[in-house]
Amino acid sequence: MPKAAAHAPPTPSRLAHTLNALGVAASAAPRAGFADKLAELIDLSGAIALSESLRGLRRVKATGEAAGDDAQALFMARRADMIEAISASFTLDPEAMASSPAGFILPSPNADTFGSDAAGYAPYQRFYALHQSEIDHRVISLRGELRKLLAGRSEALAQLAALDTMMEGTLAVYSRRALSALPKLLAQHFFALRSEQQNIDADTEQPTTSEQWLAEGGWLWQFHTDMQSLLLAELALRLQPLQGLLEALNSEHEDTP
Repeated sequence: MPKAAAHAPPTPSRLAHTLNALGVAASAAPRAGFADKLAELIDLSGAIALSESLRGLRRVKATGEAAGDDAQALFMARRADMIEAISASFTLDPEAMASSPAGFILPSPNADTFGSDAAGYAPYQRFYALHQSEIDHRVISLRGELRKLLAGRSEALAQLAALDTMMEGTLAVYSRRALSALPKLLAQHFFALRSEQQNIDADTEQPTTSEQWLAEGGWLWQFHTDMQSLLLAELALRLQPLQGLLEALNSEHEDTP
């Protein structure tokens, strides 16, 4: 069996650090232990379904398929593709649309961007939501491929892959609900940056232009930079379960004489 991970005190995730840096952290980190926190996320019907699935876990056997494929190389290549898709979309060059791995690019600023209502943020909320959908699709696909690779390596890893499938399904609703809050938290940061610039413009009586907003150090440049950081932090969080599968695989290799 793969070695169990060593116990260590919990540390804030990259996502939590990013939200704190933006000044929009939703709440303090929970103090409950992992098992207690996990139990809070699974309702009665989910717990019953999970219990039934766990009973059959020991009957799961290794498939022997794709045993020679390199799971680590696959993970790193797909991760690089996802990072590139995010990074390449942060441009306002219309000609970049055709070559964008994500299929879309940043919305161009307009009169609403520097207005006084929520309309200015709406295009960015759609942009972020499109990325979330793209990331979700890619991570689910990669997770399935990794589970298939693990299932071909050994009985222990096949059972781990089956357990991961169960947990993903059980926690999917909660995960999507929690991550859907990120664009709303990002909106707070957008409005704070915009309000700060509006106050500066009012004090100086010299309204700035969209070119100045987008120049390095401008408020919209800063927002774009922070939004990219948040997307990359969210990606890192979504990839953590997959990294756990790879760590189990590496642990088994270390145990093999």
